[in-house]
Amino acid sequence: MHHVHHVHQSGADAQEIERCVSVVEEVIRRGKDEPALYAGEAFQAAWQCISENSPEQRFRLRVKIKQHKPSGIPLNEIDRFGSRTDGDEALCTADALVALATRTGELFFDETTRDGFVDVGIETMKVRSTRFADWLSYHYFHESCGSSASDSALKQACGTLSGICQHEGKPERVFLRAGRHAKSGGYYLHGIGEQWRVAEVTGRGWRLLDVAPVKFWISGSAAPFPEPVRGGDIGRLWELVNIPEEERLLVLAWILEAWRPDTPFPALELCGVQGSAKSNTEKRIRSLVDASSAPLRAAPKTVEDAFVAAANNWVVALDNVSHLTPGLQDAFCIMATDGAYAGRTLFTNSDETVITIKRPVLLSGINNIVTAQDLISRTVHIELPVIAGRRRLESELNAAFNEAWPEIFGGLLDLFVSTLAMLPKTELPADALRMADFNHLGEAMAQSLGYEPRVFTVLYHGNYQESIQRAMESSPVALAVVQMSEDAPYERVFDGTYKELLEKLLPFRSDSEGWPKSEKGLANALKRQIPALQEVGVILIPETGAKQSKKGRRITIRKSERGEHSEHGNVRKAAGEKIEPAAGGFVDHDAGPF
Repeated sequence: MHHVHHVHQSGADAQEIERCVSVVEEVIRRGKDEPALYAGEAFQAAWQCISENSPEQRFRLRVKIKQHKPSGIPLNEIDRFGSRTDGDEALCTADALVALATRTGELFFDETTRDGFVDVGIETMKVRSTRFADWLSYHYFHESCGSSASDSALKQACGTLSGICQHEGKPERVFLRAGRHAKSGGYYLHGIGEQWRVAEVTGRGWRLLDVAPVKFWISGSAAPFPEPVRGGDIGRLWELVNIPEEERLLVLAWILEAWRPDTPFPALELCGVQGSAKSNTEKRIRSLVDASSAPLRAAPKTVEDAFVAAANNWVVALDNVSHLTPGLQDAFCIMATDGAYAGRTLFTNSDETVITIKRPVLLSGINNIVTAQDLISRTVHIELPVIAGRRRLESELNAAFNEAWPEIFGGLLDLFVSTLAMLPKTELPADALRMADFNHLGEAMAQSLGYEPRVFTVLYHGNYQESIQRAMESSPVALAVVQMSEDAPYERVFDGTYKELLEKLLPFRSDSEGWPKSEKGLANALKRQIPALQEVGVILIPETGAKQSKKGRRITIRKSERGEHSEHGNVRKAAGEKIEPAAGGFVDHDAGPF
């Protein structure tokens, strides 16, 4: 690229302008693939020269830039390079904003996400957030006697402050809505009343604090909880949500577990036909865990969208979901157990942006939304009945909930206290499912309410078994394997390669949609259905280790009475037959995805 001299407004001749035009046109040509060229010194100097000396060329080139520039580069940013005065002014404003923030607040970064934060008084704000930008803009307006900061100056200042946080600030743990003190073990729920106070909860009781011993930040859509009433009544909740009585322990345990940021979160799936109050029920439950001005959202289109939504909300609540892609189901599995999403940073070719997140997930829909066995093992499924009798107006329901909310909230805090007190005395069931922490908390909660031991575990097991069988019914491959097994006269149903099995299953195919087209597709489909098939007495034993045949990997299918295999899926050895545990099934609920 041609070198361009810095020129004064009256010092550019035709040859200099021509060279500048060549530079700009070269950037336009290469800018789609190399957007950083627009920020380069050569382009800025050339554009400055053209803007000050040749309005005709400036307007001609500006049209070309608008047509060909990368979509993420605002045109006003390019225009700014054409005014040296405006650029200097923005730079001075950004410096003043940085000085204001560093003088007023304490900068640090979150040790888990490395996001920059600033403490101002008793409030903690994320540096790259609308809330902090509004605060910075407002205080700059007053300190500068009425001057306003441009968007570019605010953006530049926040970028600088973020760097200061990460390189000069100390690491801290910053929570969103629910937190836990590492030393005392106390749990904290942020956002009580108009002053955004904090509820401290331990096994000895709960109290409200003006300032918590742990740090919290407030997302843009967060809304405050009401002041809780001591000795509140959880029973009022069931008048306002459509949860079957036999499933209420599961919902209560989900709410309490969503207040424990140090344990994995199960997802909660609410399903029911039209007229079962799915949306209202989901909205009320969300409000008890993470009150929000926008409590329900549509399903995200991409995995990245899901993680961005999770980064700004404590509860990911999706309403009226008809289908979840495999990628989104995998993403919700990751959110349950503190995973991360990584993607290319905007406008870069090699930098990576990582979003580390762990969030409670709440879903509602008419059909069964969760179909991947890995997510099913992390999900509590509730089937909502159709509401009979007179329906109530939305305004009436809202008023009734707002009136009962303080008592319900206080009752939940009381229940959390008794559950935490019971937790150390409660043994983890030997047959605990994959979400063992949830199982443990549910047992402690149920016993604190006066239920006998194992009542919650039996309920949770039954819920899980029904869920995996529902998912199996949505798989044409699993249904075909079950039908083939039922028709087989002997215990050993099949022993051969996946290619041979695919051919043998064709007579039992009931639906062409979702049917695998290759032996690899069949292997992947069957691997996901191993837990469900074991529940109906169909045992799949895939070949593991080194491949034994040139024709491909083999698989053995046999049928047995339910219960022949152990509760966790380790197949018992039949007489005279060497059977290995079913790979990827229930062998170890903590071993990762099936």
